[in-house]
Amino acid sequence: MADTKISALTAASVAAIANELAINEAGTSKKISVTQLITLLQTLGMPRVKRLNSQHSNSTTTPTKVTDLDMTLEAGTYRFEYWLFIRSATTTVTPTFNFNFTGTAAPVKWWFEYADLSATLLAAIGQMAHDVTTATLGFGMRQAEDDEATSAAGNMGPANGVQTTATDILCKIIGLIVVSASGNLELWHGSETATATTVEVGSSLEVVRTA
Repeated sequence: MADTKISALTAASVAAIANELAINEAGTSKKISVTQLITLLQTLGMPRVKRLNSQHSNSTTTPTKVTDLDMTLEAGTYRFEYWLFIRSATTTVTPTFNFNFTGTAAPVKWWFEYADLSATLLAAIGQMAHDVTTATLGFGMRQAEDDEATSAAGNMGPANGVQTTATDILCKIIGLIVVSASGNLELWHGSETATATTVEVGSSLEVVRTA
């Protein structure tokens, strides 16, 4: 059958990852799927993203895995960012977080960050804020960690409290990881006490391979 110009082909009804593209591999005409192309581009630095589609709640100090945000990584060096909406049922209780990788990785370094309610110099109080209303900027609080864990002993946090109960508060976990054997990147969430804290729908993970 004679070749047809791409411009003369029927347009696809919708762009989909199962669609196929024509390529030339060492002089031979072949095809790849959009999925294969995405996988290649991700190894070259295109962001990989995950979204939390159901609320993750915990009312115990024992952390459980936020499975919607699992991501498999092959060998390489990565920058990762968790953007999290969190809530607490009590102003004096905050969530705790662990980070884990099921493969082999070293080093692994990460920070937990949030906006502090205080806007007075040298008076940061460790209270996670959703709305600092004073004219003076609030403080950015940060805790550093380099130990992977899935147990309460490895929890990052807690803070001293939250500004308002049952209200979305933005916090962030960022880090660098050097993977030598593939595995799953995991986020684990617990509560400071036996009071409900939640990670809300719309929280997300973005990972970029840097080497």
